[in-house]
Amino acid sequence: MFKYSFFLFIFFIPLLSQEKKEFPKKKIVQDTQKEDYELEIEEIKSVPSSTRTTSKSQNGSWEDELEKDLKEIERKQKGFEDSRGFVSPIQTQNQLNRSAQNLMMDIFAAMDLVGIYDRNKPRTTENQLDVRTAEFGFNGAVDQWVRGYFLGAAHGEDGKYFYEVHEAWIQFPFLPFNTSLKAGMMFLDIGRINRIHSHDRPFTESPYVHRRFLDWESIFDTGAELSILLPWSFITQELVVGATNGKKWGHAHSAGIRKNNPLLYAHLKNFYYFGDNWGTQFGFTGIRYEPSQDRRNERFLYGFDAVLRWNRSNLRELMVMTEVWYNTETYPKEWNFETSSIKAPPRETQWGYYFFVNYKFHQLWSVGYRFDYFTDKNIKDGNGYNVQNSTTSNVFQITLHTSEFAYVRATYERMFIVNYADKDNPEKFDNRYYIQGVAILGSHPAHVY
Repeated sequence: MFKYSFFLFIFFIPLLSQEKKEFPKKKIVQDTQKEDYELEIEEIKSVPSSTRTTSKSQNGSWEDELEKDLKEIERKQKGFEDSRGFVSPIQTQNQLNRSAQNLMMDIFAAMDLVGIYDRNKPRTTENQLDVRTAEFGFNGAVDQWVRGYFLGAAHGEDGKYFYEVHEAWIQFPFLPFNTSLKAGMMFLDIGRINRIHSHDRPFTESPYVHRRFLDWESIFDTGAELSILLPWSFITQELVVGATNGKKWGHAHSAGIRKNNPLLYAHLKNFYYFGDNWGTQFGFTGIRYEPSQDRRNERFLYGFDAVLRWNRSNLRELMVMTEVWYNTETYPKEWNFETSSIKAPPRETQWGYYFFVNYKFHQLWSVGYRFDYFTDKNIKDGNGYNVQNSTTSNVFQITLHTSEFAYVRATYERMFIVNYADKDNPEKFDNRYYIQGVAILGSHPAHVY
């Protein structure tokens, strides 16, 4: 027994001596590290406070750098206070390059299918389903100062489709004093719906007064348009003035005839927000146009447009819209050789309006009603006296909005035409039924308020 104990003692002696030697070494290392850390703290504390403040100011902190960056951005933004730019040239270090992103062009296409039917005798419509318009366009920033827009369209006439450029313009939105300049071929910014394409309008067929004065879709021409956002804040006001070639009026497949003077127009738009999702926009329009080449007659068109909207998310919406138009055309004075006098021919005047209300009672469904009125003050009977005449329409519609990019609309229109200069048929009715389907592909530009 003693012999075995002696051997165990001999075996464990080196292990105990090794453990005894290693443990103090670890403790010494830990104590050394602790002493170095304490020495570093004591060295920092030994520096005077004024010296530490100066060093911190020189090296800078993230709060100081942030404050410096904010002041620099504010300074740069003051140079663009009078600009209505759609791309901000001011970027921070961690900000996405919006200029590069906006240089990506948006591409879109729109298809407008319209079917029309009537039971009139004789027929007053084609009684068929047709692709009324098929459009494709490109929209985007040319660079950080200029944006461009192109829209081509094909439409059917008598079974044939005609392709033409509807809009092709460039815009300079960075002009001083809240001004913007647009030049090229464009839908003129006059009235309410003239610059809205047919597939984007809240009704299938344009109001009768619009068809008589501004064609079935819109007046578009080549020229320049300057818009000014007025500086006061109690109401948002924008004044648009423009001049175009004036060689044609309405839809045409030619450049028109040469004119002595361009078409001139102005449109003052006013926007006011009432609160609780209520807002209104109303405007006044004036147009001067020369219908003939020899400048013997001049046409003046004056308009008032207004829209009132209420919206609760995308579930409920109420829109009330109207336009009033007054047209007058003057002719040059004539010399009467018999009486040696100058006689001014009478002016030709027409006027009309429409009133439209649309209520979206469901996320997918809306119903609407429109009343149209038009009269021509120049229609006379056989004795040269003015006779009563008017055209009124009652339009009812229901729309299924499958999404923001597609809808299906059914419309019924009852038109009542009165013209007592027509002895055979002074009063007549015209009943029409419409079905419309619209599909938009791609990134469509934002709609007008």
